[in-house]
Amino acid sequence: MRKKILVVEDDTDLLEMLRLCLKSAGYSIATATNGLEAVRKARTLHPELIVLDLVLPELDGFAVCE
Repeated sequence: MRKKILVVEDDTDLLEMLRLCLKSAGYSIATATNGLEAVRKARTLHPELIVLDLVLPELDGFAVCE
């Protein structure tokens, strides 16, 4: 089974680059573009790793970690 990674980034170009790089390395990738979406996806998907931007709309990365 492929390991799941949640990538949280509001810069769409950077998000796509990270998604493609990690996917080509064999990981299953989910993405979110704001803090609220990140919390919802983390709770439902239970990823093994979250790559989290700290400056996000709606809920910043520090609040997401809490």
